[in-house]
Amino acid sequence: MALRRSADLLTRHIATAACKQEFLDKLIHLFNARMASQLVPTVRGVYADGDTAITLFDASAKDGAPYHNTYTWYLQISGANVVKALAFFDTRECDEFWTRVKPYE
Repeated sequence: MALRRSADLLTRHIATAACKQEFLDKLIHLFNARMASQLVPTVRGVYADGDTAITLFDASAKDGAPYHNTYTWYLQISGANVVKALAFFDTRECDEFWTRVKPYE
């Protein structure tokens, strides 16, 4: 059941974005609106290979209950721009947080 809910969460909220502003509007602004304080990542490492940069980081914030997750982002770079991003994280933790906290309430 939890895997299905996480898959639904990903389908509903983490869709492909055509540009930076769409990504911010579809995900980042809604995520940040659920936070009582700014999410501050703890970077464990940044790695590069050709046009790909990889970052591994932990993130924590509180809304009255803790939110802790570990992320890895794979970023394809062209010039000074990120042209493609792929993120991995604990979807169960994110799903619980996303369901528990409603933005703008």
